[in-house]
Amino acid sequence: MLPLADGRAQEARQLWARVPEALMERRSCADGAKGPRAYDFATVHLADTPHGLARTLLIRRSTVANKKNDKGELVCEVAYFLCHHTPGTTLTELVTAAGQRWMVEETFQAAKNEVGFDQHEVRKWCSWYRQTTVCVLALAFLADVRSRRIRPHHPTP
Repeated sequence: MLPLADGRAQEARQLWARVPEALMERRSCADGAKGPRAYDFATVHLADTPHGLARTLLIRRSTVANKKNDKGELVCEVAYFLCHHTPGTTLTELVTAAGQRWMVEETFQAAKNEVGFDQHEVRKWCSWYRQTTVCVLALAFLADVRSRRIRPHHPTP
């Protein structure tokens, strides 16, 4: 349940149902493997936090129908991001921050594939910490070696 400014609380999908189509804005959250990742975005302002941060529900809808609903019909996938930010943060800044999630997931996937980040069977914090530290150092080493092997691209004038 998300707290609204008037004291009530609602679920994200209930808030999404009340957003008019005219408020959706198409933005690219980042470049993906196949080019810009464009989605339709809308925001719903929620109650501020007790610490003075603004709280916003960022709603992202895919631009093509790509997910089946309960009835088997193709619909546009909808994702929700609960954002805590300084007052005055723009939609562009929220979209950019949400787009960073993809990069983090790609890094975790690379760590699992390349250095065995998910190959631990530990029972104590110290052994988990050692495994994680070694994996992070190995991934940093591989990133450094790769960056030195790739020649910088200088565009022709």
